[in-house]
Amino acid sequence: MTDRFVRAVHRDLKIRAVAILAPELCQTAARRHRTTPAVSCALGRGLLSALLVATLNPSRERVTIQLLADGPLKGVITDAYEDGQVRGYPLDPDACPDARMDKRQILAKLIGRDGLCNVVRDIGVRERVQGQVNLVTSEIDEDVEAYLRQSEQVQSALGTELLMAGDGRILSAGAVLIQLMPDSTPEAHKQLREAQMALRGGELYDALKAGVRSPMELVRLVLGPYAYGAEPLDEQPVLFRCRCDRGRIQALVRALDPAELDGMIEEGKAEITCNFCNEVYTIDRDELVSLRAERSAAAPN
Repeated sequence: MTDRFVRAVHRDLKIRAVAILAPELCQTAARRHRTTPAVSCALGRGLLSALLVATLNPSRERVTIQLLADGPLKGVITDAYEDGQVRGYPLDPDACPDARMDKRQILAKLIGRDGLCNVVRDIGVRERVQGQVNLVTSEIDEDVEAYLRQSEQVQSALGTELLMAGDGRILSAGAVLIQLMPDSTPEAHKQLREAQMALRGGELYDALKAGVRSPMELVRLVLGPYAYGAEPLDEQPVLFRCRCDRGRIQALVRALDPAELDGMIEEGKAEITCNFCNEVYTIDRDELVSLRAERSAAAPN
C-alpha cells in the first residue's frame, strides 16, 4: 500500500479535512536516523503533524515545525511541503532506548513539559509567517493543534498515531486534521469537539490496530455521524525526501570562512552530514581546492 494523503471537504458542515496513512515514510525516517523506538515515535508524530498542516490547502507551501522541550527526547525538527514530501530529524536519536512503544504511546514524560512549538509557514512570498506557543501536553500532535487554535485562530482537531511492534518496527502510522471553515454550522462546532475527544481517547490508534486501509476512512472516523457527507477532493502520495544534494553541499562549503576551508584542505577531505536526512557527503582534497579557488575569485577586491 503506497503511503498517501487525501484532502476532503464536508460542504454542508463547512469543514475541511486532510488525512494521511504513511507507515513506510515514518519507518524510512527512523531507519535513516537510526532512532530508538521512542524517538521513532516522536519523529513520526512530528513528520505527520507537519504534513497535515502543509497539505491541508492545495497551495505551494512549506511548513517547518520546531518542537523543543526539556525532556530526554529534547525535540524534533520537521519540514513539510504541500506536494506530500517531508523531511525531519530528532535532536537526540539515541534517547530513551529502554522505553517500550508496543502500545498506545504517551510521550509527555519523554519529551518534557517545559518547551515550545514554533511553526514557520513559507508560501513563496518575501515574508514568512511565524508563530509560537508553549507546549500544552507535550504529545506533539496536541501541541500543533494548540498552535493552530491559539496562533492562527482556527478551530482544529488534529491527531497522529503510530502502531509499533515490540522490536521498534513501525507497523502503521496515521494522522488526521479537520478545521472549521468560515460560516461553519453549529453542528460543525459540536462535531469538532467530538473529534477532539475521539482523537484524545485513542480512536485513531484503534483504527490503525484494526487495519484501516485508506486515509478517507480516517476522515470519516472523526466526522462521526456526518461521515458520509465528506467528499474527497484529491489523493496524492507522501514520502520522506530531503532537499539536500551535492550542489547545495558544495555551495555551503564554498561559503565557509577561507581559514576553515584551508583547514579542510590540510586534512585532505571533508565530510558533511545533512541534519534532515543523515546523508553523508564526502568532498575530497581536489574538490576542496577548487571550491577554495572559487571562493577567492568571488571575494570582493
